[in-house]
Amino acid sequence: MKIWLVILFIIGWACPANAQVEFDTTRNRDVKQIKVTGFIDYPPFGIVQDPAFNNSYFNPFQKIIAKYTKFANFIADYTTHYQYPQLVRMVRGGKIDIICGVYHDTEMYKGLDIVYPALVNNPIVLVMLPNRINEVKSKDNLKALKGAISANEHLSDFVQKEIDALNVEVIDDEYTLYKKLFNKEIDYILTSEYYNKVMLAKMGIAKQVAISKEPLWNMPLFLAVSKMSPYRKQIFNGLSVMLAQPEARESVNKAIAEYVNKIEIQNAGVVAPDFINK
Repeated sequence: MKIWLVILFIIGWACPANAQVEFDTTRNRDVKQIKVTGFIDYPPFGIVQDPAFNNSYFNPFQKIIAKYTKFANFIADYTTHYQYPQLVRMVRGGKIDIICGVYHDTEMYKGLDIVYPALVNNPIVLVMLPNRINEVKSKDNLKALKGAISANEHLSDFVQKEIDALNVEVIDDEYTLYKKLFNKEIDYILTSEYYNKVMLAKMGIAKQVAISKEPLWNMPLFLAVSKMSPYRKQIFNGLSVMLAQPEARESVNKAIAEYVNKIEIQNAGVVAPDFINK
């Protein structure tokens, strides 16, 4: 009888379905530090709100990370004081354990352990002057038009390839981007839906443009773990369990909505710039 109990214990311990064991704080009595990063200039998916303060970083995955670290006896330290490409390289090299917000099948994130499922989509939408938005019925209509996109967007390789096949100019800043639209130097803007809401609110022009009702492309955003992290297996298994819970997706979407709403309220009185050349 004792032999069978030992065998059952070993099988239960080895079974992948028991990934919840990563949350057993009795097995992880020592609190350990892990480093986390994400987008640093791409609201609402990641933004250093005030560079003068170390704790001013926001991304919508923070509550998920906080919940996981609480159960797994980790302390999360956010690393944000580098350029984004360097931060990604630091994750790949094991200097950072987790990165919040990556795309699958994208060269920049090659070599990272992506945790499924994605908790949110980053849709790419079409922005046009209101009297022209009905000209575009499908992506094929864009081939005959001239478009533009902000250099500040973060795209998956698939979407980047699709956009490269169109007549799309890359513009360094949002003011110049929208000035070209209002001056009819371009016909349309391609932009991620949530980032665009933030930019429109800050410039006070949300009511002066029209946005496509359906996205042209969807880009699922994932969490990813460094393959060089000393806690790789523990973090990956633990986050896999947590991300499968329905409340995880709800938490991320709520954080995004709250951030966008906050920005819209803060900028409610902003006077729209006069883009039109005189």
